[in-house]
Amino acid sequence: MTPKLNKFFISVLFFAFLILSLKGQDRFQLLQNRLDSLAAGPIAALNEKVNVSVTNVSIQEFIRGIANSSALNINVDPTIEVQTVNNFTNVRVTDVLIFLCRQYNLNITVIGSILNISKVLQVDPPPPQKQLVIYDRNSGLVSLQCTNEELATVAKAFVDQTGYNLVPASGLDRVQVSAYIQKMSVEGALEKFTFANNLKIRKTDDQVFLIEKNEPVPVQNNNRRGAVTQKLKSGESGMVIKRLSGDSISIVADKIPLEEIIIGVADELHLDYFLSSPVQGEATFKIRAVSFPALLDFIFRNTSYSYQTVNRVYVIGDNKGREMKEFRMVQLQNRPVTKIVDVVPGELTRDLDIKEFPELNGLLVGGLPGRIQALESFLKSIDQVVPVILIEVLVIDIKNSHTVSTGIEAGLGDKPAQTNGGVFPGVDMSLGAQSINNLINSFNGFGTIKLGKVTPNFYLNLKAMENDGIIDIRSTPKLSTLNGHEAEMSIGNTEYYLEENSNIYGSLSSSQTITRVYKEVEAKLRVKIKPIVSGDDQITLEIEVEQGDFTDRITQYAPPGKVNRTFISLIRVKNQEMILLGGLEEKRKRDTGSGVPLLARIPVIKWLFSSNTSERSKSKLNIFIKPTIID
Repeated sequence: MTPKLNKFFISVLFFAFLILSLKGQDRFQLLQNRLDSLAAGPIAALNEKVNVSVTNVSIQEFIRGIANSSALNINVDPTIEVQTVNNFTNVRVTDVLIFLCRQYNLNITVIGSILNISKVLQVDPPPPQKQLVIYDRNSGLVSLQCTNEELATVAKAFVDQTGYNLVPASGLDRVQVSAYIQKMSVEGALEKFTFANNLKIRKTDDQVFLIEKNEPVPVQNNNRRGAVTQKLKSGESGMVIKRLSGDSISIVADKIPLEEIIIGVADELHLDYFLSSPVQGEATFKIRAVSFPALLDFIFRNTSYSYQTVNRVYVIGDNKGREMKEFRMVQLQNRPVTKIVDVVPGELTRDLDIKEFPELNGLLVGGLPGRIQALESFLKSIDQVVPVILIEVLVIDIKNSHTVSTGIEAGLGDKPAQTNGGVFPGVDMSLGAQSINNLINSFNGFGTIKLGKVTPNFYLNLKAMENDGIIDIRSTPKLSTLNGHEAEMSIGNTEYYLEENSNIYGSLSSSQTITRVYKEVEAKLRVKIKPIVSGDDQITLEIEVEQGDFTDRITQYAPPGKVNRTFISLIRVKNQEMILLGGLEEKRKRDTGSGVPLLARIPVIKWLFSSNTSERSKSKLNIFIKPTIID
């Protein structure tokens, strides 16, 4: 190898190495190298050091301040919308610019001595190519997913993925087709695909699938269709069809075959249809201003025929065919779907497959379109807004009591009594022997009066009291419920009593087991109301009120006494009208007394020789109820 060739070979390797090293560097490293070369040459001001601190300043103002302080020519794209917060101390201008480019994805271009800062244009990656056909060679199942795609494109994808030859007929290459089919056999998928797009499939002897155009009316019915059209034009058919505005017609028929009616009306309205099976029977009727679907609903009522719309083509025939089946989600707006089927008449659910779908508050219904439509119409008729009723309850329990206690009690106790009690506003005193003796000593010395002393265990009780009490208990609960559903409120109080059970075991050497159990007794106020709203804002209320209360115990460990007051009422009121229920009044009267025989009955003197208690009480329960319908 000559020296010249050696030098050329070394130069090529050097430039190749340089290019590879430059490709390995990122955009910011290249920008750093370029600014450093400019700082060492024509734009030395890039080496200037700056001190700057800003908060919430636009990047244009920030760079303008740096340019002014370092005498640089810098232009910033005005479309850059960035607010910056920075603090730089003794930093080169080059480092600040590289930092901003990295931070906000910017770029710097140089025109002479002018630095131009702009945004880096983001190039969106191309959208992923949609896969129209997916074929599993292990299971032999194929899936199709296309929307408004050309038939030629779908056919090519089908051939590429499955290996089966699929050939569209002449003139069908650019026909727009749509389908969504999951995991079916090749022949089954092609059959459903062509049916959904008003086409038909044919398999040749050499295993090639041909796609052909599907005529709206079968060939064997062409003569029938022409005959019907001729009869209508000549007036010999016995049927009169008059088209009104849009797709509305008026029709009069007298014992006309159903197939002739369908053909005649479809031709008059210029509608595409396909008779999947012969339609037998005849009808006589007169209908004004009816659409084609409504007419089919009328003439197919109580028959074995039905129809379905596929890509604006009416497929008409026996409802036993698979193409007549339909699946639809029927959603409810105002009622829960749970157990809604229980209220639907059995005639409407016959021959339908119904599944509850609580997540969408709807029913998944499968069956003939006409029967599904009848069920949907019934559900919409009962899917009404259920009124909510706010019930305000005011419970007032008034207790009024009056007690008078008078008299003197004296006697001997087991031990000396202590003097205690009160004298105002009522007298309720218990005097011990010491206090009575002091009182006796105060009387001794007046004339000839000389009284002895009482024993240490002597006591004397004085009572002269009158008590009045009024207790007003008010409860104001508010209840809300749906129309026809009960609302219940309960406020209770629980008390406990002790129950002991003794069990003795054995005959010669017996043993005893004592079991103690605390049992509860509950007294509560319970209000249960069921509102039923009528059409004129009248509300029927079924009301049940129960109020329980405790009374005194017979003994310390006995269960507490209990009294209940209950009433049940059925009334009818207007919206926001208040009613009064109750008025249950209870009166109690109790007189007790003890004293010295005969002396306790003498007026005036009886106050010194007797002790009496007179008690009067009255209790009254009133309940006010106000229902309000909430829209």
